[in-house]
Amino acid sequence: MEANQRDTPLRRFNTFFWGLALFLVFGIACFVIKNFIHNDAKYDAADEAGRARVLKREQVEKEQSALLSYKKEGNSVQLPPSALFSIAGELLGTEPEDSGVPHNKTFK
Repeated sequence: MEANQRDTPLRRFNTFFWGLALFLVFGIACFVIKNFIHNDAKYDAADEAGRARVLKREQVEKEQSALLSYKKEGNSVQLPPSALFSIAGELLGTEPEDSGVPHNKTFK
């Protein structure tokens, strides 16, 4: 088998540095594209989904506040839960009563 006459140390040296230079040029081009070419009109899918979530939340809060407000329709009255809880506390008493049943627990 004959040795390749075109394969010399100078050609290998030359090929290595041309490949290294090409890699370096590619890296510089990527750096320039990434840092110096700006696109101000960026689209972020998370922001768009966030806007939709905010609109839904505002709608739900509006509907809940309508349900939890004072209303009088005919003979029935709708009170907010805060008013009902304070009334329930007054009706039931503020202190729970002791049942008299021992719990058989010891605390240290």
